[in-house]
Amino acid sequence: MKDLLKFEFRKLKRQKSFYVILAIMVALVVLSAVMSKLLESLASEIDAVADAMDGESIAITGAGTVLGVVSASMFSTLSAIFTAIIVCGDYESQVIKNVYARGYSRESFYFAKLIYIVVTTSIMFFAAVAVSAILGAALFGISESGGRIILLLAIQYIAVVAGATMYFAISAFIKKLGGSIAACIIAPMLVSLVLSLLDSALKLNDFTIADIWLPSFTTILSNIGVADKKIALCAALSAVYAAAFIWAGFAASKKSEV
Repeated sequence: MKDLLKFEFRKLKRQKSFYVILAIMVALVVLSAVMSKLLESLASEIDAVADAMDGESIAITGAGTVLGVVSASMFSTLSAIFTAIIVCGDYESQVIKNVYARGYSRESFYFAKLIYIVVTTSIMFFAAVAVSAILGAALFGISESGGRIILLLAIQYIAVVAGATMYFAISAFIKKLGGSIAACIIAPMLVSLVLSLLDSALKLNDFTIADIWLPSFTTILSNIGVADKKIALCAALSAVYAAAFIWAGFAASKKSEV
């Protein structure tokens, strides 16, 4: 598998899709921060209206800018697109046949590709976080506990990696670029919708079913005041989802024809 990893990471230098998607993520983070700053400039007027209507004022913070980086950068959508491009590209270009012809096992190829996806996803995440942290501190200041912010970002990272394994499993199963992109984006949304409808039907007081679905974790963890129990639940379930999707993707790749 060592040779396969070297092969994968040599391709990174000329992987245009990686740099394009990374640039889009960073641009979206910058745009979101600038728009938040413009909104803050109108805060006095908005707050005055809110006070007159006994409503809540709008508060924009540096911590909120940093913790909201996943939604601000459209991270999930762009990560899904990138993963589908990488996974399906090897099937559509028949690279995978050449790999197997050289004696490499399906297991080695699968996990080498998975490691590549996790590493590149990590680079994207930390780049987006770094830009958001710089902008958040420069534009709004960060007065909240640094340890708390780092904890929430760490759990967000685990959730993001778990999301990458989900997109990887879907792409490994479908193998076609268009179908994989559509499935990676639409399928999680449909599950979220079904769970939200189930919540509405059951009307549970102390529990929300939609909150245990993987894509909701980064939203939950973008709130610096989130309860510690929810943080622990998001961390534990992210690890469970990651293990499940890794197994499912590997099972699909073993049974599939090349």
